[in-house]
Amino acid sequence: MLVAFASCREVIPPKDTMYDCEAFEIYSDSIVRDGKVYKALSDTEITNSWKADSINRSAPSYHSPQLMADALFCKAIQETPYFSPLHIYLSLAALYPEKSMESLKALVTKGKITASDFPVSAGNAAWAAAAWELYCVTGDRTWLREAYNVITATLRKELPVRTSSQPPLIYGTPDYFTPHADYYPSWMGPINRFQTISTGVNALHAYTYDILSEMASELGLKAPDNYKKRANAIRGAINDLLWIPNLGYYGQYLYGAYYPLLSHSADHIANSLCVLFDIATPEMASSIVAHSPVLSNGTPLVYPSIHAPKNDNALVEALRILSAAKVRNESAAIASIGALWDLSIDHPTPAETQAMVIKGLLGMQFTPKGIMFSPVVPSRFPGKKTLKDFRYRDATLSVNIHGTGDKIAGFYLDSVSISPALIPPNLTGSHNIDITLSGNNLPLTDINIVKSATLPKVPKIKWQLPNKAQIMDFTPGFSYGIYVNGTFLEEIQSNTYTYTPKTDAILNIVPIAEQEYIGFSPESHVIASDSSVINIPASSITPRRTPMHLIKQREIATKYIELAARHNTRITFYANAPAAGEYFITIGYSNGTNSTALRTLTVNGKDVGIVTCPSIRHNDWITVYPSNTLTVKLNSGPNLLALTYINTTILLNKITLLRKN
Repeated sequence: MLVAFASCREVIPPKDTMYDCEAFEIYSDSIVRDGKVYKALSDTEITNSWKADSINRSAPSYHSPQLMADALFCKAIQETPYFSPLHIYLSLAALYPEKSMESLKALVTKGKITASDFPVSAGNAAWAAAAWELYCVTGDRTWLREAYNVITATLRKELPVRTSSQPPLIYGTPDYFTPHADYYPSWMGPINRFQTISTGVNALHAYTYDILSEMASELGLKAPDNYKKRANAIRGAINDLLWIPNLGYYGQYLYGAYYPLLSHSADHIANSLCVLFDIATPEMASSIVAHSPVLSNGTPLVYPSIHAPKNDNALVEALRILSAAKVRNESAAIASIGALWDLSIDHPTPAETQAMVIKGLLGMQFTPKGIMFSPVVPSRFPGKKTLKDFRYRDATLSVNIHGTGDKIAGFYLDSVSISPALIPPNLTGSHNIDITLSGNNLPLTDINIVKSATLPKVPKIKWQLPNKAQIMDFTPGFSYGIYVNGTFLEEIQSNTYTYTPKTDAILNIVPIAEQEYIGFSPESHVIASDSSVINIPASSITPRRTPMHLIKQREIATKYIELAARHNTRITFYANAPAAGEYFITIGYSNGTNSTALRTLTVNGKDVGIVTCPSIRHNDWITVYPSNTLTVKLNSGPNLLALTYINTTILLNKITLLRKN
């Protein structure tokens, strides 16, 4: 009998499982779940799950002593892929280059990556990663030039809007997560979600600049060093602001308009991307794979999460397999392979299952110079493994891996030993690749298997005085972290808190469950003296245009100014600052259109940022919502500010400035 290498049970019984836990057992030819057996009878049939009536034998096939792996690979080949940029990056560029290119081109409008109206999500943030992968697979220089132009044009358009309060990081929510209720606390509206600084979005942003550097080099342009510097700056900011040292992985995002706080939950896609894109240092990457909290039967997208964590996302498992392979963590790789196999029984996983074989086990890395091989084969996968009829440019490859481990003892192209393990891009015809691994043991590294848990609820805070808080839903046994101006001050275990301010302050109260799980704060509470707040009502600004055609009640309409394409395209106003320094500025507006309105903010003759005013409710021109919050520098005394039209009508109600401490 063999002993399971990676098991989620405290006592590991002797059995021939590849991986087992309370939810399922994984064998080389079968999966047992809830008393039901799914057995691979051949590479075209799995009992109680799937059977192929006909097979496209010209498509790639996989053969190994692990018959379930063969059958799931064949099942994945027969399934219809979803050509999202992340799935194209994962494996579809290599398997379906023509369809991948069509899909990426379909996401481009007028030379830029298509975005939703409101820039609340980083839609198609992985487009550059997919485009570069496609070039490395095909070598198509026309595509390379087109993709380079699309990426640079998109950045020129988006960066002024999405530059965050912590440059060079950017705002935006990841588009791989829906619904919002599982990712953001309920108090966060569209503008709050937009102003989060997400690890996943910024990992893709950093990688985009790495890709631009590579593209510029390939095209013989002069910009590579500038792009690389930008990528490194973003990489450094991610590591400085989003890494949680005591937990050993990245938090999911920074949130809050004034002094952002870090969510301590782990976004597993974001953490895997940081490993794969070399944002994490080698030591950090190993820590991420070992210490990120996972369930015994799979990896949830976020843990701990607002609602019960789900481990039903094949993309999460595939990316974790690749990141585990990169850091040579056999335990993590086997656990995620087991979870992916279990998911694949019931769900289509065309990109994920093929990536597990092609990029995970076989270690195929596509580069402009050819295919580099860096196999990682866990000891649970002994024997010869063959990928047949894999098409690469003008060649058809048969790849054979012998043995286990990660050290290559021999690499042969058509029986000729070559070094390094690189297949050149100019091969034509059919070729055999044989790789012999040394059988070395991969490092015995633990993984952090946890029980299902949810975040403590956002506390309901009643401010009885500006500085005295009562926690209305206080939970005995919980503690509450007090943050002042974004810095941790103290921890309390009572239902009331009084802050004795020495200066103006922004307060956040964060719940901590069992000294382990840190939840979300409610919206920030502002304690500010009258001298620190500058309120500028619209009624005090001239010239004015009362929007009677949008608000029929004159008394209400006089509280607004219409800022439109033909009226008040640029309005100016003065802010009289009691002292020189930095101030937070927020615009109170209404927007009854179906589009997001943007305005350029100018302070004393200098453009300082873009004010973003999303439409919340169509035809509602009365309800006032806050815009995004920008930080501006004011001189002591009068300062001339201006809002300049970019697009879409809004009604301006007020401008608020708060002195930053």
